[in-house]
Amino acid sequence: MQTADVLAIVVAVTVAVLVGVLAAALVVVMRTLRDLRDAADALRTEALPLVDELRGAVRDASHEVERVDRLVTSAEQLGDAVDHASRLAYRTLASPVVKVMALGTGVARARDRLRGDARIPDAVPVDAAPEHAHGRRRRGRRGRRGRRGSGARLGRRDS
Repeated sequence: MQTADVLAIVVAVTVAVLVGVLAAALVVVMRTLRDLRDAADALRTEALPLVDELRGAVRDASHEVERVDRLVTSAEQLGDAVDHASRLAYRTLASPVVKVMALGTGVARARDRLRGDARIPDAVPVDAAPEHAHGRRRRGRRGRRGRRGSGARLGRRDS
């Protein structure tokens, strides 16, 4: 045998081994593709009903959110109406109730005075208001300044 024959045999064996390896790899790839196709089919058969169910759940949730939004809006409007009504009732009833209570108290005092009841103290005259330590009449929170905007800021003195 010559070198060319030996070389041809070595090349033929190498090619045969490579074809065998490629065939085995092709069989493995085909088996993997078949498994992948089966997994994709199983996913499709299981996922499509779940996706449909998910769409229904999202639709229901959307309707519920709209309903809750309407309820919250109604509650806000009701709260505003109650607030407005309570302010109106306060404005309407506060002054007359105070006046009726004052009238009742005045009538009770007059009745007690007419009876001669000694429990009711006489009104304190304005001149008898408590005086400050310096002999001046007390002027409330603001002290010497009196009301805002008085002449105290302009250099005038209260006496």
